[in-house]
Parts: sequence; C-alpha cells; structure tokens
Amino acid sequence: MRKYIIFLTTLLVLQAVLPLSLISQERNFTFKATRVLMDSTWDKNNEPVVNSIIDFYKPEMDRIMQQVIGESESEMRSSRPESLLSNFAADLLLDFGREKSASHVDFSLTNFGGLRAALPKGPVRRYDIFSIFPFENYVVILDVPGSSVRKLFDSFARNRVEAFSHNVQLEIKGGALKDVLIDGEQIDESKTYRIVTIDFLMSGGDNVLALKDATAVEQTGALIRDAVIAKIESLTAKKKKITSSITRRVKIEE
Repeated sequence: MRKYIIFLTTLLVLQAVLPLSLISQERNFTFKATRVLMDSTWDKNNEPVVNSIIDFYKPEMDRIMQQVIGESESEMRSSRPESLLSNFAADLLLDFGREKSASHVDFSLTNFGGLRAALPKGPVRRYDIFSIFPFENYVVILDVPGSSVRKLFDSFARNRVEAFSHNVQLEIKGGALKDVLIDGEQIDESKTYRIVTIDFLMSGGDNVLALKDATAVEQTGALIRDAVIAKIESLTAKKKKITSSITRRVKIEE
C-alpha cells in the first residue's frame, strides 16, 4: 500500500513539473485486461490499522443493523410495471411527503433501480432496509408544470415505467400513452403539481428528464431509507405489520 501511494504521488509531481506539451504528446501503447474475482482470497494481508478500525466498530454496527424493526406480512419483490415492493415504497413516499409539507402533495414517484433487494416475509431488520435502499437518495418535493407531468407519463408509456403512488392510474396501449388520471382527474396542463420523489430523479436520473422542468424544490433533509425505517417503526409501535398490494395502477394493452 505504501509503495502504491508513493507511485501515485510521483505521478502527480511529474504532471505538475513537466511541460504541458510533453504530457499531451501522443503515446502508443498496448494493454491487456482481465477480470479479477473479488473473493475471500483478498482478505489476506490486510492492513493492520484498517483491520483494527473495522474490529472496533463492527460489534456495535452489527448490533444496530441486525435489530428487528418490524414484521412483514409477505415477501416483497420489485418488478415492472408494479410490484408489492415498488408500491410499498411509492405509497410510503406519498404519505411522508404529505406529512412533511405544509402544501398539498399530488403524487409520489421513485425508481425501480433504487430497489436493490427483496423485503423478507416475517421479521425485518434494519439491515434489510439498507440492502433495499443502499443509495444516499434524499426525499424532495418538486413543483412541476402540468405540461411536464404529461411529458413524464408519456415517456413512461414510450420507454419504461417507474414506481408511482396508488392515486395515479396510468393506461398504456401499443407503447403510447392512452390515459392518465391523478386522484381520478385528467392532467391539467395549466396547473402546477407537487411531486414527492428522490433527488436522483430530480436531476434526470434513469432518464426521467421531465422532472428537470421543476420550478421549485422543497428539501426534506431525509433519506428515503430513513423515511422507510421511520414508517416501519411507526407500524410496529401500533402493532401493525408491513403490508402492500397490487392495485393495477398501471394497465398495459398491446
């Protein structure tokens, strides 16, 4: 490790002192790439200092992560166009946004790519929630023009849907938008809609470009993972299980 650091430092120094023309000269070289299996063989010869840091924090971290925070009525997996896990996450987001914001929130939206594991049936540990939501995605509430909301659902029809709350009904026919209702009403393109989502999508992540048209952003300061944990702990305190259902919020015709 020490030799590697010295090597990198030398390279940085050379780049700083060599003429730019020399650095930018065309170089002819060949290389060979191979896949390196990341398995237990790499556990050998670890740095003692790193090991000591890990050993110091691991017992307390294990205690926290293995703590059971709730119980799920069924196993929940994620799949398009809707699933138990994606519906659970999206509906939870809507409730969270409406609790946090002083103004009405119209619907919620999150991405399937952010759901990285299944929620087990039975006891649910804090570790399970970190496995499902491993990314540092913050919950935000966006003001989005109605015309851009229509663009959002049109892109879902043409490309692929993402997860949204139960109060939205989307119909797709032949790869095109047939109809979309929000709280039972057609989209009003002159209206501004308030959408609770994650900052990854706000910036156009997963090609959800319509959200980049947002005219205002309300930061909640909460990670989606923390919002989920708080909801589960609230259910547990009320002696309720984690539940979800398929509501046919997405209907697809060939």
